[in-house]
Amino acid sequence: MEKEILHIEKGALGPIRNLPESGLEIYPFTLFIGKQGTGKSLLSQLIYFFRNVPFLAKYYEAKLGRGAGADKIVRNAIDELRSPRRAFGLFASPSVEVFYTTAEEKMAVRLDNRSRRIQPRASLKKKIESLLSDKPVSRIGNAVYIPAERVLYAHARGPSVWNVLTLPSTLTIFADIMEEAGGTFKSWERGEPDTREGQWVRRLGWEALGGEAYRIGDYWKWDFGGKDQMDLDMASSGQKANWPLVLLAEVLFTWRRDREIPEDFAIHVEEPEIHLHPEAQVAMVKILAYLVNHGFRVLVTTHSLIVLYAANNLLAASDLPEDLVEPGVPEPEVRLKPGKVGAYFFREDGEVVSLVDPETGLLSEAELAEVEERLSVEANRIDYLLPDGA
Repeated sequence: MEKEILHIEKGALGPIRNLPESGLEIYPFTLFIGKQGTGKSLLSQLIYFFRNVPFLAKYYEAKLGRGAGADKIVRNAIDELRSPRRAFGLFASPSVEVFYTTAEEKMAVRLDNRSRRIQPRASLKKKIESLLSDKPVSRIGNAVYIPAERVLYAHARGPSVWNVLTLPSTLTIFADIMEEAGGTFKSWERGEPDTREGQWVRRLGWEALGGEAYRIGDYWKWDFGGKDQMDLDMASSGQKANWPLVLLAEVLFTWRRDREIPEDFAIHVEEPEIHLHPEAQVAMVKILAYLVNHGFRVLVTTHSLIVLYAANNLLAASDLPEDLVEPGVPEPEVRLKPGKVGAYFFREDGEVVSLVDPETGLLSEAELAEVEERLSVEANRIDYLLPDGA
């Protein structure tokens, strides 16, 4: 995929007031950083929509019925990114246009707060209309969104469970894709990935999570090794929340080899650090970097300074000789070259600013490190105020 740029014009989108002047460039590995409620997931979801238009068009045509039309399909596809009962247009202030541009095409939607309407602009409408009359698309699509609520999947037998709940499409489609992954898992001999790359991911994932998920019939189990297994919903919160990321990273290489997904398939991950020990957080970043170095595109939202530190180390390590392999240094397979990584800080005043140093290509850690610094100052202040001998 060529360069991707997102623009917001003629208004604000939720808390987001201004993107960089040239637009928000989406890199092979992109990180969105900021406090809760600053719009990180909002933009990630819209980028996922634009990337996955072919799949979503067919998905909503099947859901809404033939003849639904581009306008209705776009409205439902975007509304349900957040909730099937709430209008995404609520985030427009009062109306806004969102443009997604690549070297090959330009798509746009207009959102209106007052009417709650979402309208595809001409190029997007034309694209969807052509897709509806064309042959079927991949059942997996061009992108997967791995939501923060993914831990719920460990407590459900299959995607049909979601039909009785009011959940965003990001979670229900994620559940469908996990079932596809389960089918691929069962096709592997002894549950071991059938690609060298998938095996690499499996080794690191096992080490990070202390085991792996294992498919038996329609159920997922948690395997500690040997004969020690338990129902997946009895695993730890970190294991339940993050095994899908490891498994999907394994099966993506099989799917791409078999031409079930495009070469530049995109993975959107909300908070890859959820419930994880810092060492496991570093391993998750390495798995994502490994995907990027094999041509996948990754976008993460995060609150973790560990994730940022790990990404910076992988960038810095790219200056090392490629054949240098030794303990305590990132493996060549996960080193990230400057220009492949972008990071944006979502400020509370609505500004979205780049954290990439244009000279070094490294990411500024100052915004997330502010809390750490304040705690250090606080500790020094407490020590100063303590009575002598306390």
